[in-house]
This record gives sequence, C-alpha cells and structure tokens, in this order.
Amino acid sequence: MPKGRSFSAKLAHEISTEGKVICPKCDTEIKKVKLVRNVKSKSGKWAPKYEFVDICKCNEKDIMSGKL
Repeated sequence: MPKGRSFSAKLAHEISTEGKVICPKCDTEIKKVKLVRNVKSKSGKWAPKYEFVDICKCNEKDIMSGKL
C-alpha cells in the first residue's frame, strides 16, 4: 500500500505554481471544466453537447449559472 502524503506535502503541492496557468485579471489559477449542455438537433431531439471551458474567478459565476 502506498504511503500517504502528509498535510505539509499536500500544502506545498497546492501552493506551487509550476505548470499552472494564472489569469492575468484576477491572479488565480485557470482550471478546465467539462460542461454538458443540452442542444436540440436538426431532427428536433435533445442531445448532450460536451465541451471544455477554462474557468477562473472572473467568469466562474457566469459559467456556473449558465449565462455563457
């Protein structure tokens, strides 16, 4: 069984900015989120549409509320 990480190791990993994309407006990490939206097809049936969106504190409320 693998050794569990300590709290300080988890905190150090979270704080590091290596490989993370930072938003220039709000200075927070940009994360990719998979959105599933319902889209009506040409035949009139509803089908899910999967897309990945970059999300940060600037646009989090708009995306999560469904405005975008």
